[in-house]
Amino acid sequence: MTPYLLVDFGTTSTKAVVVDLDTGALSSPQSFPSVASSTAAPGHAEVPLPAIAARFDGICRHFRRAAARPLAGVALCSEMHGFAVLDAAGQPHTPYIGWRDERCLEVIDGDSTYDLVTAHLGPRFKDITGMRPRPGFPLLNLIHLGRRGCLPRQGRVVSLPGWLAWAGGAASGLDHPTLLAGMTYYDVRSRQLSPELLQLTRDLGRFDAVLDQPSAAGRIAGYWSLDGERLPILVALGDHQCSVLGAGLLTDDTLSLNLGTGSQASVVRSDTLPAAETRPYVDGLQLQAITHVPAGRALAEYVGFLDQVADGRQDHWRLLGQITAEEVRRSTLEVDLAIFPGARGYTDGGRVARVREGSLTPRHVLASLLRCLAAQYVPVARELDADGRVRRCLLSGGIARRLPVLQELLHEQLGWDTVGAGALDESLLGLRLLAWLGAGRATTCAEAESQCPPHGPGTAPWPAVN
Repeated sequence: MTPYLLVDFGTTSTKAVVVDLDTGALSSPQSFPSVASSTAAPGHAEVPLPAIAARFDGICRHFRRAAARPLAGVALCSEMHGFAVLDAAGQPHTPYIGWRDERCLEVIDGDSTYDLVTAHLGPRFKDITGMRPRPGFPLLNLIHLGRRGCLPRQGRVVSLPGWLAWAGGAASGLDHPTLLAGMTYYDVRSRQLSPELLQLTRDLGRFDAVLDQPSAAGRIAGYWSLDGERLPILVALGDHQCSVLGAGLLTDDTLSLNLGTGSQASVVRSDTLPAAETRPYVDGLQLQAITHVPAGRALAEYVGFLDQVADGRQDHWRLLGQITAEEVRRSTLEVDLAIFPGARGYTDGGRVARVREGSLTPRHVLASLLRCLAAQYVPVARELDADGRVRRCLLSGGIARRLPVLQELLHEQLGWDTVGAGALDESLLGLRLLAWLGAGRATTCAEAESQCPPHGPGTAPWPAVN
């Protein structure tokens, strides 16, 4: 047995499992609670770096105690668009500032940092980063900290996994492009850190940012000391790309739909699509992605309202999972799911239309919700597949898992062979491929996928570990 620890590390939830590299079998799935925030300030999202390191140490020790043999290494993926600043000695200067943080919207000397940076860069922002600007992006929040005088003259800017590598005391100074791009300092065209954005940080934020260098997957980012052993930590992937990888997206004839709190549609393309964002991927590939399509967060708003009306007498999430495809086909309400700013299609909030006498029953509302949820992916898919290459759709994420009827609905809507989500989080299946690379058993993710045996059933639900 050669056990490798796989960890999908987020500040709101963390999941982990062990893979035996000799058989490909997965065992001991566990979930871990969120890491407590260190601030209640509106628009700020902070977590102490020592708490993140302690959580990681606890996870490693938990699995080390349970393993018959020492762990061979750990493969990580993590939430994107978060960062922290370390001082010259590698010690925390800031907490971890997550993707929900919008402090760059605060006004300093008459201008918000968001407006200042976006006005300065204009269309260059998307040209360089591949993404449209959003308030939670590290580039914006880092410059904002500099404008507030909260930063040293120079410091190292790290992702969440980057912090774990440096905290272990033997970091290689490498990070994956998926996370460097998430920190908005990666040029998706040159595939290097952007000198222009680093200079902008010096000019506007009066801060010289040092970042880890881009690295291919499978290399070692650092080590973690564990009961006298040194546990190799592989260069981590962004959680979105890791989930897409675990779902099996590696060719240009396939579209991935990852449905969670929000949702993303992605295809592998070498060319840039006007409606999409460009995101680094694996094996030298890049994704064209349409993100922020409403999904779980929007469903929760409508389902939560029905729960309140029922005053606890009905579990409408459970009822939603019982709705049949035939009920969805007969549904007539038009439900706008773009209920929060930043969501694709958002104007001034959601609405329910085509209400007729007798139509506002819970089952009919839920069936209409499912129909409108599935229908929104049709224009998204057409924008990503203007040249007609796609023949297959891969579903992944918690909402796809929770609502298996979506597989049938999306097959009808899109007309492609549609593969439903499996029992295990796809991010962990993606990490299994990274472990294969890290152990030298494959040189590309495509090769690793061809070698990995089926992971087998029985991997969910997740026992909670406190």
